[in-house]
Amino acid sequence: MRPAKFVVLALVSASALVSLAGAATWMEQTTADNSSPLGDWRGESICVVRESACHDEDSLYHFTKLAEKPGWFSIKLDKIMNGKAITMGSMECSYDTAKQSLNCAFPRGVMRFIVSANKMEGTMTLPDGTLWRKLSLKKSAQ
Repeated sequence: MRPAKFVVLALVSASALVSLAGAATWMEQTTADNSSPLGDWRGESICVVRESACHDEDSLYHFTKLAEKPGWFSIKLDKIMNGKAITMGSMECSYDTAKQSLNCAFPRGVMRFIVSANKMEGTMTLPDGTLWRKLSLKKSAQ
């Protein structure tokens, strides 16, 4: 092989390796971003205790990072009634990146979620341990 062809082949190979490395980094970042609760999530909040004051709801939850508390998110909880969002409250949630899980404790119970790409499944339990709600959410398109 002539030296000029060897140099060109070496440059093309190096360029391909750099491109593959960049694609791998992009995929890692995309995967990490997809497992984050950051953003808007919409879905069902279904009552488990049927003979109670609980009502099934179409829910919209808004997650934002808490800058002053790494690993924590703020969640604003809306229910949708007649096509309009009604805010039910807000709370702070700790996020375990390794387990892709959220834990949101508040005076009336605990909400726990598992995040998997664009889906979030969770529960709400009362302080006495009673399972109150099951939640199934999907990430809203941005």
